[in-house]
Amino acid sequence: MPETSHMTERTFTRVSPLQDVALQGRFGADKGAPGVSFNVRHPMSIVTVIARAGQGAATAAALKGYDAQWAGPDQFFVLAEGRGEGALYRELKAKLAGLASVSDQSHGRVIIRLVGPKARAVLAKGTPVDLHPDAFPVGKSALTQMAHVGVHVTRVGPDSYDVSVFRGFSESFWEWMTEQAEEFGYQVI
Repeated sequence: MPETSHMTERTFTRVSPLQDVALQGRFGADKGAPGVSFNVRHPMSIVTVIARAGQGAATAAALKGYDAQWAGPDQFFVLAEGRGEGALYRELKAKLAGLASVSDQSHGRVIIRLVGPKARAVLAKGTPVDLHPDAFPVGKSALTQMAHVGVHVTRVGPDSYDVSVFRGFSESFWEWMTEQAEEFGYQVI
């Protein structure tokens, strides 16, 4: 009888490092509507794409139709919700073969969305980046530091920002950010 090999597909569940910290509710100043709301975007598929030498324009063109955010010269973070484990990585690795290097960051980064009339004021407390709408329009991204932590900030709407931080720093960053929002009142959703 021939020997057969059985390969079982493993299913992984991504656990947010903020699941026990980002507790839903209203906090800080309690007069009127909260100035900002926070939402941990989880689970997210996050893939870093770095174009090979001379392939920046071709890589950018190949990423049309994806949620691709600038992450440095000829570098992008590509995001997707509702994708299976590793699916976005495998898709981009095949699509960008010869054009770019790809790296799955889904387990290594946390994305926090800030929404509200005081979202910009909260972020401005921690970064020298000019977040005024004239200098930082919807769709613009920046790599910066906040609370001594490297972050990737993208303006995703008129009063809405996504902040991506390395998983290992996410809890201390969350604590810093919520402290900055207390004076405006904030809600965790």
